Amino acid sequence: MTNTEISKILFQIAKILELGNEKDRFRIVAYERAAGTIENYAEEMVEVYNKRGLKALNDVPDVGQSIAEKIEELIKTGKLKYLNEIKKSVPVSEVEFLKIPGVGPKMAVKIAKDFKAKNIQDLEKKLKKGEGKDLFKEKTANNILRGIDILKRLTGCMLITEALPIAENIVSILKKLPEVGKVDFVGSLRRMKETIGDIDIVATSTNPEKVIDRFTKLTVVSQVITKGSTKSTVIHNQGAQIDLEILPKDEYGSLLQHFTGSKEHNVALRTYALTKNYSFSEHGFKVGKKLIKMVNEKDVYEFLKMDFIVPELRESRGEIASALEHRLPKLVELIDIKGDLHVHSNWSDGQMTIEEIAKMGEKLGYEYIVVSDHTVGLGIAHGLDEKRLEERQKEINAAQAKHSKIKILSSVEVNIKADGDLDIKDWMLEKLDIVTASIHTSFFQDKDTMTKRLLLAINHPHVDIIGHPSGRIIGQREPYEADWPAVFKACAKQKTALEISAFPNRLDLRDTLCQEAKQYGVKFAINTDAHQAQHLELIRFGVAVARRGWLEKEDIINTYDLNSLCHWCQRS
Repeated sequence: MTNTEISKILFQIAKILELGNEKDRFRIVAYERAAGTIENYAEEMVEVYNKRGLKALNDVPDVGQSIAEKIEELIKTGKLKYLNEIKKSVPVSEVEFLKIPGVGPKMAVKIAKDFKAKNIQDLEKKLKKGEGKDLFKEKTANNILRGIDILKRLTGCMLITEALPIAENIVSILKKLPEVGKVDFVGSLRRMKETIGDIDIVATSTNPEKVIDRFTKLTVVSQVITKGSTKSTVIHNQGAQIDLEILPKDEYGSLLQHFTGSKEHNVALRTYALTKNYSFSEHGFKVGKKLIKMVNEKDVYEFLKMDFIVPELRESRGEIASALEHRLPKLVELIDIKGDLHVHSNWSDGQMTIEEIAKMGEKLGYEYIVVSDHTVGLGIAHGLDEKRLEERQKEINAAQAKHSKIKILSSVEVNIKADGDLDIKDWMLEKLDIVTASIHTSFFQDKDTMTKRLLLAINHPHVDIIGHPSGRIIGQREPYEADWPAVFKACAKQKTALEISAFPNRLDLRDTLCQEAKQYGVKFAINTDAHQAQHLELIRFGVAVARRGWLEKEDIINTYDLNSLCHWCQRS
């Protein structure tokens, strides 16, 4: 059972307790906090438990003894008696409506009792007919329908942060088998898309049947769905479906290209091949009656006299024309990142001391690290006021004295209020090395209001970065609407960077908007928004978004050395 699955169950418990009018609010909050921590915990709870048992689960931040025991039960049995018990205390339909992103306990009760919807399908049908206008404002009805659409689209999908470690582990195991030649994961995962369906792996082998047999007997396999001489489908013990196919060695290049996709990229590539009188398929190029096979993937693009297109760019967004004209971008790489500009300490809602943040930065080889805590307006996150900001600076100075290999910069993640004002005074912002401004409330304002709100923050003289710019949470909240061209123009003019949050359920700004923003000359900051030490290692997923958005090293401000970064922020 994955962290995501455990987290969803704990969130579900919290919501059901609220549905059942649980009087102890702290009990509900305990489940919510544990769920949030586990959802973004770098190590899988299964691994934590297998290594060190129940005590190790109890040592996870925000996980007390009672919740640890429930996690243990989930890991051992895949079920939870307590969840089944509390479900009986509330109507089935109310529990079902909680699955819809954006629908909380109060709304679920209203939908079931007042609107009398029987299930999600019935709810969608009624709302699309225009029923319930006396109960729901048009905006509310549209938000519910949007949530149902999100639920449909993401059913059966995993975040890339869940899928990639599973795929990398399987590929690593298969590579060690003497019968295996080449092996790669393919599909949307190889293209580093934010959500993944099944995990697809391809390989070459001198003994396909033996490899398939070994694959189906891996300890991480919980169920074998199909098993043939060259293909097999299994279910991983974390719930993912994995397909393995053994391919002919002499056609591996064209087949690897084909299975990587995207479909649109492959269609465009084949269409271009036809203009050269070549018929291209997954088996190779047909020239007249002769089939020219491709052993290596790079040979496919070389045959068409174009530059090699990395998997992240294969989305039919201009990459083929650019490859033919030899003007593909030199994409940013993980090694280019010199520091993380958005890390929360235990002065707000983070779990690391400032010295622990410095140590993690040193471990990652960073030149600098930025302590960026919430400000006073976000009370739920224990935001900083003037006095606590000064006290935190003393701790930063003390940590800096011990860690000369890395520069610790002082920052805040200031809240952009509903009217566009910031929740902290300008004279306080002046004291900081760098400032990130983010929206944390009032997500459902209309497009014009949201745009004006963002523009006020972008134009603020002390704001350097706009954090998680579109406000989305994958699978839970859609991006808010804004006039993005206007936002991009303002960012370019004011030299305000847009964040690419590497946090698993954000990955915000998304790739397509990154590509669009780059055309306006916008700069970006790839950050983790880390709240735990392990979160700092998520930076690679932000780099993946940047690469899919055609971004180069010079587009990213935290590829700059310390002096250049401070100069860009107009601070020294």
